[in-house]
Amino acid sequence: MDRLKSILTEAHERLSAEPGLGIIDWLATELGSSFDEAVTGGDLQEFQTFCRSHPLSQILLMDPYARRAFEKPRGYAGDAVMLDYIYRPTQSSLDGLASVIHEATTTLPNAKSILWRQDYLAHLINRTMISRETAEVLSVASGHMRELDRLRDITKDTNVRFTALDQDAASISEAQTTYREYAILGETKSFASLIRERVVAKRYDLIYSAGLFDYLQDSTAVALIKAMFARLEPGGVLSIANFTRDSHGRGFMAGFMDWCLNYRNEEDLRSLADAACPKASHRIFRDQPRNVVFLEVFADRNEQ
Repeated sequence: MDRLKSILTEAHERLSAEPGLGIIDWLATELGSSFDEAVTGGDLQEFQTFCRSHPLSQILLMDPYARRAFEKPRGYAGDAVMLDYIYRPTQSSLDGLASVIHEATTTLPNAKSILWRQDYLAHLINRTMISRETAEVLSVASGHMRELDRLRDITKDTNVRFTALDQDAASISEAQTTYREYAILGETKSFASLIRERVVAKRYDLIYSAGLFDYLQDSTAVALIKAMFARLEPGGVLSIANFTRDSHGRGFMAGFMDWCLNYRNEEDLRSLADAACPKASHRIFRDQPRNVVFLEVFADRNEQ
């Protein structure tokens, strides 16, 4: 842990002397390799304990984004309220060092990937709307559905019906209240309900899940992909996203925000697709900031 101690001490000294976004960027980059070493060596808990016990931790937690992840008021990091710091930034009442840290955590590469994902989903929904008289769309672990902010920018059309499935009723209510021009049916359920249900009651032209798979073990991920794929209309598309093993903020998130994900790269998602839908065609690609990998699975019109 000598190298880790050196990194944290240098970051602490630099932030105390002359705060700047570049210091947080540098810290996140340096922590990535330390995190990787800890995971490989089975020392992740020691890595986290060391980070949290360092004086730097209390400084970084002045940022409300980082603090919300650490405190987990809804039981998990990355909840819909927390992500709104990125999706819908407001004039901050923070000043000084806290303001610098908050700007960094909500604008650096991982945050850019969250905004890229928002834009991608909006265009995916729009393409589905263009190809259908009325598009049926299911969002799994829907959150606040901020992709609809971008959809509003792309098109004024509203020929889409959403089913928002989320265990958090408050998140569904926020989406329904904010996006009144769209038909949004809320289903306050866990994603596991899709796996348990033996009879498919409704099919969709597009099914997507933006951030859920970051938290799922492989066996659950395969079962959920299979359940989602079974609910596609012929010609429909299934889309999921996953932060990658080499994503920029992985060490910072684990060390200071107690935010640990199940990271996957292209080959990992290909394995999930092959296990869940071996006969279906699929596409795998990374986002432009290079922190998230996407899997799209296609329901062939001739096979359903």
